[in-house]
Amino acid sequence: MARTITFACPSCGAAVEGPLAPSATCAACRATTALPEADHLGRTGGSDVCPVCGSTDLYQQRDFNRRVGIALAAVGLLTGPFTHWISTVAFIALDAVLYLLVPVVAVCYACEAQQRGVEKARLPGKFDIAIHDVYRFGKRFPPRRETAVAGPRARLLVSEGKVSPP
Repeated sequence: MARTITFACPSCGAAVEGPLAPSATCAACRATTALPEADHLGRTGGSDVCPVCGSTDLYQQRDFNRRVGIALAAVGLLTGPFTHWISTVAFIALDAVLYLLVPVVAVCYACEAQQRGVEKARLPGKFDIAIHDVYRFGKRFPPRRETAVAGPRARLLVSEGKVSPP
């Protein structure tokens, strides 16, 4: 699988998707974002650093659309009384199978950039709420904090009105 990255554009906040390369261009505003660690990550096959913001705090998660999972469970629960709950079991089983089939991605705690195509042996650890909260409450910042526009701290500052939305 080819290495790709998805992140929020530091200029406009739109989603930027593409191959892991030394720079990426936003389709919405045409701004170019430098990704200095991209060459290192491409050579090593790992995910030890975020190419967008430079943070070394990453976690792994399934690349599964949560809304699809919730919708499957909801349909199963809503149709359950009419099918003697067989549909509930079937929809939950389908949700579980789909979840297990999708690949794993590396996600940055600071900017929520997603790296796809990471070697299985080089994936970061599981999600840790303590690390997430350190970024959320402003106790830790990534090296290039101006590029971390989609992380938990950025959303908090926007909701409190301390910064304008991207």
